[in-house]
Amino acid sequence: MAVKYSAFSYKSGNSFVHKCPAWIKILFIPFFSICTFCLPPEISCGLVGIQFILAFYLKFSIKEQFADLKPVIYYAFLLTFTKAVSFAAQFFLNRIDAVNFSLAQFFDYETFAMLLKLFCIMQLSSIIFKTSTSLEIRGGIGIIESSIRRFFHLKPENSFTDTISMFVNFIPMVSKNWQQSERAWKARCGKKSLKMYIVLIPVLFSVGMKQAYNTARAVSARSR
Repeated sequence: MAVKYSAFSYKSGNSFVHKCPAWIKILFIPFFSICTFCLPPEISCGLVGIQFILAFYLKFSIKEQFADLKPVIYYAFLLTFTKAVSFAAQFFLNRIDAVNFSLAQFFDYETFAMLLKLFCIMQLSSIIFKTSTSLEIRGGIGIIESSIRRFFHLKPENSFTDTISMFVNFIPMVSKNWQQSERAWKARCGKKSLKMYIVLIPVLFSVGMKQAYNTARAVSARSR
């Protein structure tokens, strides 16, 4: 039986991106994000295309790529819906002239540029998560913290690595838990509806809290 893909989950490979040290990839994210927001959106558009090509080179399917990009897509729909409701309210309350209305009121340049940049950054984060295991991410964060401590002449004990690495790896864990819950719901002949979200969201929260508690206990036991 085919295993359903979980968003932001690791996918094995032997590419140069997989072999790149995790600490380099982790440091590249904030640098890339700052540059993306500072540079014109036309550059972000080109980077989106390059990252799509890179993802195909890494053998990530279209479905796998868009599974990680859903938050930005949902955010875009939410913005569009909010603008549509706002315009409708103004139209009926203030009698806005419908002749002067254009689609540019929904899709203004600033909003489109922001969404494009968010899409670009999410793409990079997706590629890094897909090509780095949880252990590699933890090791990369540990290397960064150790370097910072040496630079500022602090104690060599890494006190933040476990906390930060657990927080970073929380994203794929939540995605995996949600997809497992959704598959269990559908296996019991449940339909994808509002009722499914009402029932499964508390389950997702409960399972996530239990996993976080067990992980924290395991880390605490190993650090003694």
